[in-house]
Amino acid sequence: MKKRRFFFPATCLLTALLVLGAGMLFSPWAMAATNDADAITDVVSTYYKNYIEATRKSLAGEKTGYHFLKQPELDAVFVQKIEKLFKDAEDEDDGILGYDPILMAQDIPEGMQYAKPLITGDTAEVIAYTVWGPGPDDKSPLCASLSKKENVWRITDVIDMKWEDEKQECGGMKIGGKTEQQGVSQ
Repeated sequence: MKKRRFFFPATCLLTALLVLGAGMLFSPWAMAATNDADAITDVVSTYYKNYIEATRKSLAGEKTGYHFLKQPELDAVFVQKIEKLFKDAEDEDDGILGYDPILMAQDIPEGMQYAKPLITGDTAEVIAYTVWGPGPDDKSPLCASLSKKENVWRITDVIDMKWEDEKQECGGMKIGGKTEQQGVSQ
């Protein structure tokens, strides 16, 4: 007599695990996390794309009508910080701010790349890399901090992370010396 193999419990268990896994993958919580990550990257990339484009046109003599502090991607806290930087520079002897406080540089980069954001509740951090050339060492990291108010993500701060003598952390990645790039997108 042939033994019959009974796979019903194993099949049921496997099916239940697949259904639970799919449910968690497509749950509102998981979808919100994915949507927040996409929204954060969109906010930062849209702001920098528009900023760099307007700056290039302005340097070429075009009037763009673009005012980098009056953009929906920026939180009022960040705008006040940048306005204070410019006011403090005006109060000094030469009246000139020696760098661009949005790009943390004196020049306009060729482009930007963005790491996957680290989201903690209604705050997030994402590393934005200014791309200066084709080589792996031709990128400078910035840390963009964001907050979510009334279901909208806005940039609350940008800090320079390219100083090799300081180890800094942004988006869950420590940076110091050589920059680590995880999940970088254009």
